[in-house]
Amino acid sequence: MKKSIEHSELLSNSNFVLWFLMTNFPEGIDDTNDYSLSDMIQEKCILDEEWIDGWIGYYDGVFDENDGYVDTPNTVKLKLATRDVFSLEFHPGDTIYYINDEVIGCTGPHYGIRKISLTRFCEYTCDMNEKDKLFLLPMLKISFGERDKFINLIRSILCELSLQGCSVEDVITCILENCLE
Repeated sequence: MKKSIEHSELLSNSNFVLWFLMTNFPEGIDDTNDYSLSDMIQEKCILDEEWIDGWIGYYDGVFDENDGYVDTPNTVKLKLATRDVFSLEFHPGDTIYYINDEVIGCTGPHYGIRKISLTRFCEYTCDMNEKDKLFLLPMLKISFGERDKFINLIRSILCELSLQGCSVEDVITCILENCLE
């Protein structure tokens, strides 16, 4: 049975926000400074690994026994403006993204991101507060022509979150690289 979690509480927790950024933007790289989003966060921030392990259900052997999956993952559900339901399922080795219980992407072994266009993202999130939009960002794909609009979108989301010692501009650079087609 999935455990549905209140998303606003999570987005107020810097451990969750930073862990989410590290694991859900795996192709987020700043080529100029030669670091990944994950590297930057690990270098500049203090994360409570015990809290993170508890959140995702990590235990020694989870990858050997269950390929990084747990039976009762934490989930977050959001109602979209289109009346669809977007949800995320968090495992030690994967984050699985759903719309109306249909898998649209994941960050684990069957890796697939960049499934939602910027236009569709805006339709889905038009009634959503800025913080909540973070959950959908990893599935967003943009073209080079949408770059400036996307940068402004990321900035408006990140300015609402606690990034500890990480620069919003550095995080934007990495997320942008992750989401470009």
